[in-house]
Amino acid sequence: MKKPIVWTIAGSDSGGGAGVQADIKVMNLLGAHACSVITALTAQNTIGTGRLEWVAPDMLSAQLEALKTDLPPAAIKLGMLGTQEALEIIVALLKTLKSPFTVCDPVLISSSGTFLLEAKAWPLVTEKLFPVIDLITPNIPEAEHLLGMEIATPSDIEAAAQKALACGASEVLIKGGHGSHDVELSNDYWSNGKEHAWLSSPRIDTQSSHGTGCVLSSAIATARALGCKPLESIVLAKAYLNQGLRQAPDLGNGFGPLAFNPWERAEEDLPLIFQKEDEPGTRAPCPEC
Repeated sequence: MKKPIVWTIAGSDSGGGAGVQADIKVMNLLGAHACSVITALTAQNTIGTGRLEWVAPDMLSAQLEALKTDLPPAAIKLGMLGTQEALEIIVALLKTLKSPFTVCDPVLISSSGTFLLEAKAWPLVTEKLFPVIDLITPNIPEAEHLLGMEIATPSDIEAAAQKALACGASEVLIKGGHGSHDVELSNDYWSNGKEHAWLSSPRIDTQSSHGTGCVLSSAIATARALGCKPLESIVLAKAYLNQGLRQAPDLGNGFGPLAFNPWERAEEDLPLIFQKEDEPGTRAPCPEC
């Protein structure tokens, strides 16, 4: 069987822990053929980002057209988009493709304070991008910025998910890793408007946490390209992320990368699933896709 083709449209991370570099590793390790469209060049390492340059719009368009004509995707992962013009180019492209599954990790600002999407483009994420993608995966601060609301409790997270769906996204996964209400667990909330689930995993005590959002979203895209159902893809991706955090190699002097290894089926990495945030969960079954 041919491997499914998965695109990453994102920025380059010279440190190899996030962005296009991380996405390609994850996609290939999980069984897809990864193709890349680079939106930005960065000079960064585990300590921070030193310099950032956006790719020229005509070069961005050329990359997209080259892949579109020869290597059409089964799934697409969107990461750092950079500028309003880049966002509009990508929205226009998505409208012309034959319905690949598309997941957007809406990176807005780096942990060091660097803008990864210019502020004037933020409203366009909900206005133009949400309606043409399948899944949006913001963390809590990103969801607050994009949806214009404070998120402090589990009920706030559920309300934010409903607001994101009302903006046009087909599915939403709000990541709880940045939440402050539970210091021992990382609880994520997924909904497609008809079904929903909380997914919970113990927080893993490691400084090697650079690129977690990239790993999660690229794993979801790959899982969907391989035929996983929506919730199955979230389970597989969260388990793969947990495994990467647990096995992280402790590289660099700052926030290092996760481990990038082939997927190993380990029950300890599978999240608990439950319908209400305050009820006990059951261990998710290992996806077979």
